[in-house]
Amino acid sequence: MRKIRLNEILSAIQGKTSYKKNISFDKIFIDSRKVCGNNSVFFALNGNNFDGHNFVHNAFENGSKMAIVQFKPKNIKNSDKLIFVENTLQTLQDFSYYYKNLFEIPIIGITGSVGKTMAKEYIANVLSEKFKVHKTKGNLNSIIGLPLTLFEMNNCDEISVLELATDHFGEIKKLTKICDPEIAIITNIGASHLEFLNDIDGVFREKYDIFKFSKKDSLKIFNGNIKHLEKFKNKNNFLSYGKNDQNNFVISTISKENKIYKFKLNGENYFINSDVKHNIFNSIPAIIIGKHFGLKSSEIQNGLSKNPEVNLRMQILKNESKNWTIIADCYNANPQSMKSALEYLKSLSNENCKHKFAILGDMLELGKKEIKFHEEIGELARKVNLDKIISIGELSKFYRSNLHFKSTADFLLSEKNISFPKNSTILIKASRKLELEKIVERLVK
Repeated sequence: MRKIRLNEILSAIQGKTSYKKNISFDKIFIDSRKVCGNNSVFFALNGNNFDGHNFVHNAFENGSKMAIVQFKPKNIKNSDKLIFVENTLQTLQDFSYYYKNLFEIPIIGITGSVGKTMAKEYIANVLSEKFKVHKTKGNLNSIIGLPLTLFEMNNCDEISVLELATDHFGEIKKLTKICDPEIAIITNIGASHLEFLNDIDGVFREKYDIFKFSKKDSLKIFNGNIKHLEKFKNKNNFLSYGKNDQNNFVISTISKENKIYKFKLNGENYFINSDVKHNIFNSIPAIIIGKHFGLKSSEIQNGLSKNPEVNLRMQILKNESKNWTIIADCYNANPQSMKSALEYLKSLSNENCKHKFAILGDMLELGKKEIKFHEEIGELARKVNLDKIISIGELSKFYRSNLHFKSTADFLLSEKNISFPKNSTILIKASRKLELEKIVERLVK
């Protein structure tokens, strides 16, 4: 983060303080435990289960110069170091918008039910061949995370690639207005967060806001398989990609060699260092955007050849002593991503993995049809010809697996009684709340 003076902050957020010195800041924190350095500002945010105002004193003890608050906390005697605002979350968002506008660089925004993180990584890797790229790290893609990502921008950055996530109506609109992208991407529309977005049409309406509220003349890129966007094919400022010839960018001649997928896009040859087939689709926006910014095909390919920085998303890990291959995909789960993961497991050659197992947990926030979705995935899993299906969670019992546990903790307590033979490949997938990464950690030891 570049240095910001106190008077600049007060002007940007319409805050009030009795502090007189015009000091500067270069760090923003919302977690008092992570505050470091004496040039920090702490935002006291309120959540469903916490109130940041209760931790302002901890932030000061850890070195924060000032705190942005809605009211004076009870355990703070002197209010000189406090900046008062009406709403700290709204202020965080407003200030991140102000800070973002200090940099005259192109912004690329990406959303979608699945694939947005991998697409973001491919785009950043390709553009890094020519530019200094700022990008979303980890899961900082929400109404709180996006502002924190924007505060990571520095003077050396030449382009920004941002991931926008949602689970409630109106969030993509807010996020899009904050980052104001000149290129907007929708990777896919699927059954995700239906508890709050109701149905596929609701998911589309929410995701479509990235197109609706991006810059007026923004370039809009989308997966041509999205039926809701059929009418926008070949329209001005819209670019679609897919296998169908009606798309602007047509994928063809897909082939797999070892752990590499080769393909053509509008007749040009490319490859990705991945044996996950749906990553071809995740890589296409990177090619389109690379061309948009004037990269040569060879530069684009160099970027595609880099390994994306992702954790717990179809991450391939090894236990060398037992010759296990663990496919860790514990970051999120919905019917579409679960189907893709099972199809990948099915595609693996028996020469490389003599035994196949799936540890599958709940897919959360699927609304009224949650049982039906779990039953369908269970039926699909049984067609993969696995040695064993293990389910974890409350809803996962509807997979009708070979072995069921109510929680990850129960599985770990019983793990000694569950043996995986050598040369096993084990898919581990569920919604993030199930914490299946704890199983991954145990298996890779």
